[in-house]
Amino acid sequence: MLLRLRRKLDDAKLALIMSVADLYNKCDSSEDVSLLQELGEKYPEEGDIVDKLMPAWSREGYEKGIKEGIEQGIEQGMEHGVETVAINMLREGMDPGFISKVTGWPEQKIAELRKKVY
Repeated sequence: MLLRLRRKLDDAKLALIMSVADLYNKCDSSEDVSLLQELGEKYPEEGDIVDKLMPAWSREGYEKGIKEGIEQGIEQGMEHGVETVAINMLREGMDPGFISKVTGWPEQKIAELRKKVY
């Protein structure tokens, strides 16, 4: 029914209808997954449109993307911090083997960093 409505309504009206339906239909994520699979099997030609029809799915995808982005940012920040410490240790004349042991980086990476610094 929703996919037939999509052909008759513009995106804004359909989004409004789906938002109201989403407020009253409180499915857990396992129900969402099974519903999505069922719709995908019945209407394979519709593809990504089905995802866009359900605001909860869009919100869940958005939240997952934010979480992954934060995790990636933290990881990159930690890597940058280790690099900064390694550079400072090189500038202080510390042994690359010791720096490798402290940072957990292979000596080859320390050697490459040393070339960038000097």
